[in-house]
Amino acid sequence: METSVPFGTTVELLIYVFVALAMLCIGMSATLGEMLALLRDGTRITRVIVANIVIPPVVALGLVSLLPMNDAATSVLLLLAFASGGINAVQFSTKSPGQLAAAGELLFLLSAIGLVAAPVAAGLLLPSDATISFPLDELTFRVAALIAAPLGIGMGVRACAPEIAEKIYKPMMLGSTLAFIASVLLSMSVRQDALSGLGTGTAVAMLAFVLILMATGWFFGGPEAEHRQILATSTNLRNVGLVYVLVDGCCNNPLFSTAVLAFMAIMVPPNLALTVACALWRKRQVG
Repeated sequence: METSVPFGTTVELLIYVFVALAMLCIGMSATLGEMLALLRDGTRITRVIVANIVIPPVVALGLVSLLPMNDAATSVLLLLAFASGGINAVQFSTKSPGQLAAAGELLFLLSAIGLVAAPVAAGLLLPSDATISFPLDELTFRVAALIAAPLGIGMGVRACAPEIAEKIYKPMMLGSTLAFIASVLLSMSVRQDALSGLGTGTAVAMLAFVLILMATGWFFGGPEAEHRQILATSTNLRNVGLVYVLVDGCCNNPLFSTAVLAFMAIMVPPNLALTVACALWRKRQVG
């Protein structure tokens, strides 16, 4: 979870609010049946798996081979390739009309895969003397409290009082968006300091990683532009919190955690640009 990174209590609380409210809104707009129906679409799930699980390691290997990076940044980028399911994707995926069920389904599916794949990859990619910490009980509790519980509450409100769900949906989504923006602004200095401490080659590699995976998700998103948008964001926004947990303090080298924070500084602007561009395109189509 992204709340494991060192941003201070205020930022962590804002991230909790952002995630919980976003999941509440998904629950008030999509049923469990709709999410399960999406999981039964074999062709679609195959596209998701290829875009999120198969291609990212290949892209990361290519980038670390072509661009100059220190060993810590190389390990982090490769780990990110195996860590699907970043919760930051919810902020952008929920902005695609008619795709809330898909946003919730992708978050659960990709998070489950990442929680298995990333620790295994860490055992192979990090130095042999590294002490890897993986607090599964804590991560499981956070998933339950911040994702599953708000989602279930939202579904309950929709089922029992649909008129209330309709009235509070927009304020809750606005609250989620404002909490996300505030968390990014308040943590900006930490992210920027980390980014400034890395070389140009590392920054270029991380930006290229984000953009290539964004294009990959768009390509595999199918014929609907809305689904292409959410797969593009879900594919490139990796689970940085999980990777931070795996590398923080494991190797007596602060460059590992610095590289994760630098990636966080790089990944938000391209996704914001994509979200705005898609919104403007839809507005033009309607007009």
